[in-house]
Amino acid sequence: MSTSKPATRSSRRAEWRQRTDAEILTDSSFAARKSAEGLYVVGVLGFAGRWERSGLAPDALAAFIDEAREFLGRELLRAQQAHGDRLVVCTGATNTGVLQLTYELCSALGIRTMSVAPDRALNYELGPLDFVIPLGEYFGDESEAFVRLGDEFVLLGGGKQSHQEILAAHLAGKPVTIIQGFGGIADELSPADLSNARWV
Repeated sequence: MSTSKPATRSSRRAEWRQRTDAEILTDSSFAARKSAEGLYVVGVLGFAGRWERSGLAPDALAAFIDEAREFLGRELLRAQQAHGDRLVVCTGATNTGVLQLTYELCSALGIRTMSVAPDRALNYELGPLDFVIPLGEYFGDESEAFVRLGDEFVLLGGGKQSHQEILAAHLAGKPVTIIQGFGGIADELSPADLSNARWV
């Protein structure tokens, strides 16, 4: 019979410190900093798996990713032009799919990045982050804080968790942009679901 115990909160926090150079915060400490510095947080939601799972042939997949990068890049540039150095982009911590595109674009544009992520994210490669808020154990545990801390949201692709989060953001009265044409829940939504959303 195994005598091992679940990881404690402090041991998981230590593991986050080993895995990322990001400043590690709580949701309340980040909220205080956001208020004090006038930060504007744009949450990016979308497909967090490997692009190869799309089933597209290599040439078609490369074109698909390039087009997704272009559309997402326009939205991040729009936000940067509106909010300048106050802008922080928040997405999932894992470095795959739409999340990886987000990190690449933010690096190119000089935009700070953050994540509200559960400890389960430590099982994967992490993206480059300026701030991280470890919250919960499983994917979805962080959703309430992610939506609460964000000022507006952009969805490209996405699945069940993205669907729940974008609906929660909409119900909270936060601006939402839906980029369609790349599959996932974004292509299944309509103005009947999100009456005040921007559609791209």
